[in-house]
Amino acid sequence: MNKRILISILFSVLLLSLHGQNNYGVEEANTKFSLKQGVLGGSDNFNYLSLDDHPDASGVPLGGIGVGNINLSPSGTFSRIGINNIHYPIKGSELSFFSLWTNVDGQTSAVRLVRDNGTRQGMKGIAHTQYKGLFPFAEINFLHNNLVVHPTIRAYSGLIPQNVKDSSLPVVWFEVDMLSDKDAEAAIAFSWEDFIGLFKDPSDISCFDNGQLLSDGRAAVVNGENWPMHEKVETQSRLCNIHQLKGIMQYATDSICPNKLTYQNYVNSVFIGVEDEGNVSFLPVYNKNEESWRSFVETGAFASSDDKQVLTHKGDASSASAVSVKTKLQAGKKKTLRFVLAWFAPELYIDAGKMPIGSYWPCGADYNKYYHNYFDNIQELVSYASENRSRILLDTQEWQTPILKSSLPDWYKFKLINSGYVIYTNMVLAKGGEVMVNEGAMGGFGGTMDQRLSAHPFYQKFFTQLDRSEMDIFAASMDPEGYILHFIGHYYAGIGSFNGKVPTEKGWMVDNCSGWIIQLVKDYEQTGDITYLQRHVDEVKRVMRFLYSRIPEGSSIPVGPTTYDDFVHPPLYSYYASVWLATLKAYQAMGEALQDQDIIEESQERFAISQKEAIEKLWTGRFFAYGCEPDGSKRLDNVLFTGQLAGQFLSRYCGWGDIYPMDIVKAATVSQFKISLSKSTDYYANKVWDLNLNRGIDNKGSQCWPFYLESYTALAGMQAGFYADGMDIMKHIQLVHLRNGWTWTQNLWNPSDITYMTAPVTWFSTDVLAGTGINIPRKEFRLSPIISDSDEVSLPFYYPDFWGEVYANPQTRTLRLKITKTLSDKDIVFNKIVSMPAGIACTDKKEIMIPDFRIKKGNILDLSQYWDQIVDCQLEKAILPEADKHEFRYVTINH
Repeated sequence: MNKRILISILFSVLLLSLHGQNNYGVEEANTKFSLKQGVLGGSDNFNYLSLDDHPDASGVPLGGIGVGNINLSPSGTFSRIGINNIHYPIKGSELSFFSLWTNVDGQTSAVRLVRDNGTRQGMKGIAHTQYKGLFPFAEINFLHNNLVVHPTIRAYSGLIPQNVKDSSLPVVWFEVDMLSDKDAEAAIAFSWEDFIGLFKDPSDISCFDNGQLLSDGRAAVVNGENWPMHEKVETQSRLCNIHQLKGIMQYATDSICPNKLTYQNYVNSVFIGVEDEGNVSFLPVYNKNEESWRSFVETGAFASSDDKQVLTHKGDASSASAVSVKTKLQAGKKKTLRFVLAWFAPELYIDAGKMPIGSYWPCGADYNKYYHNYFDNIQELVSYASENRSRILLDTQEWQTPILKSSLPDWYKFKLINSGYVIYTNMVLAKGGEVMVNEGAMGGFGGTMDQRLSAHPFYQKFFTQLDRSEMDIFAASMDPEGYILHFIGHYYAGIGSFNGKVPTEKGWMVDNCSGWIIQLVKDYEQTGDITYLQRHVDEVKRVMRFLYSRIPEGSSIPVGPTTYDDFVHPPLYSYYASVWLATLKAYQAMGEALQDQDIIEESQERFAISQKEAIEKLWTGRFFAYGCEPDGSKRLDNVLFTGQLAGQFLSRYCGWGDIYPMDIVKAATVSQFKISLSKSTDYYANKVWDLNLNRGIDNKGSQCWPFYLESYTALAGMQAGFYADGMDIMKHIQLVHLRNGWTWTQNLWNPSDITYMTAPVTWFSTDVLAGTGINIPRKEFRLSPIISDSDEVSLPFYYPDFWGEVYANPQTRTLRLKITKTLSDKDIVFNKIVSMPAGIACTDKKEIMIPDFRIKKGNILDLSQYWDQIVDCQLEKAILPEADKHEFRYVTINH
């Protein structure tokens, strides 16, 4: 047998044998999600802003932060209904839909506005839909269906940057536009199934206690995915008017009493209504019996009843309610009807003296919702939402407008906006402001620091308060040994509190420690909030002491488990070696902020030693080897890894400079493109690639980590000048999910129906493309937009306190920076422009002193005179389309 192949096989066996550490559900995930034939490859010819007859595996999530959500799918169906459980939503509903009745020239018809072939409630579905999904907005058109009245459904919820109250309302609006070529009568009905009391709940809690989840098999016991559904509670319905809305209230007859309290929403009331138009009719209760809809099908109105009725009997299958509006249309004139869906869970009060052990997390868990700070019942909530609907809508549209008006391609606009959806589907937000983000699958574990390092940009830019909440809990719950935990909570147990109690203690990874420090210092530089940094200085020092303790003899780089815990890596690991270098850059930046010369010198000295070691022990001449022993022996030159430039990306993104020489970075990038990405359909490459076997060797259920591929390969490649390739990788990562209808359920391990937390990684890219970055305390603004051709560009950028736009025209050599919005009253001034163009080493950066430029909405900074210094990218020719025609790049290191 070939010796190199034998070594590769033995290495694979070794990795599998070492993979015995507690990996918190990864083994289960690797068997749960298998790569399906036909998933990869296919059409790339999409109209991203109007998807024709698109698969409906998922749709735009609608609802709010931490309150549950529903998906309005491209077919017009409601799917992934998570008003009770965001972690394990109900997949769909036949009784939740919109329908259209029309009367034109005496000819009546009624259809469900759902793309399917069936007949339900006496109405057929339709054949074609066109879907525009831009979270948290969804729009469905119904062209090419031979309808005499043309409807459009526009749905939306509130998501307003730095406004948590209005972004955490469990309210969805539906505006139905109707247009007819002739005068006509028309009616729209909105039907909603009764989901009250449907949540996961263990039937017996005798096996539960108050112990930590990461020991003695408790994690398996508390995995709510395996619990049965709670028995359907009895509900009633009644007609209800709130503010300007007429509708139906669905509500539980008695209090809902779960056996075990979790972060599910114990919704006890749901309101469906319509803004009063006159001619409103109601169907308070119906099931699958078509007779209930006969009146609507024939006349466009229900036979209304004012009586309070039982909606669903205890233990029965759910019934539904519907509300209809009938109106007249004038030829050629649009008419809009506005419906609402809202839900509410009552505040929970824990009686520690009466509740049994294991029924709740006893160390300060807050199971209530952020809206409980403002509203006592659903009537108050809906009234507020109705009164403020227009403002909330405009403020939500505001953050999307710069993206949609930019010069960026439609596929990128679509990807960027929609990547933020997990703030609805994964984020847990308690009444007291505690935050935890569910990882996705994993049995319910959340607050995952290793994934957070790539997942956080959307939260940090737009909801800094929430981002810091989770960061603060990580700090408070730091292990006595001095390390940052892997998790800070569990969806079916409890969240760590600000006083340090956490149900998921233990479980360390070296990059958890590094990720927390990097994010902390970056936040300080982007906000200028020195008090936030100072509050955590002692904790940073403790974490650094722990990392120092993980440095083995003969090395200067910590070793230990990392985020890539599904495939065991050698001790001295190319991924963490680079992240360690970025950590030292962050620690130095903290020292500079505090004017602590000891920290500065310590960081610089350690960086020089560790950088030299990483290059000497891991650099093969073309790329960084997968890893080796701490003394440099047993180096795996035959294994290439897509995470080898993680620290390079993070350090440069944060403005701390390159951690490796640029020629090394470029050579490593070319090797990844030629060896693994170009040989993978859609560039959806395995993380771990065996050069001897000429294929990926990832575990079967975890064959690509696309979100890390996006940040640590695509965006790192853009920084190094490979703009076309980086964009191509990002586009194809999206296509793999998009083709199957998984745009709003992207999974880390393999394409599948999972909302994984790291999808917002795309929000790093606005800064990479615009070449922007800020250090408010230093009054520095980094600017070096990527200009790939002669077309003018407009590129948006976002930071916690302000947003802006970069405008560059290569033909006129015009370069302007405009402030489009301010979100705080801070007096922010910049007097230095720092240019670090793509493809050029940070050591060659240019610094331009300018007169004070104050951050205020509408202010414009004209930098055209500095065009040559700022717009100086050294972009590389695309490698991926014809990788075999490009040579490897070699960099020899003189030891």
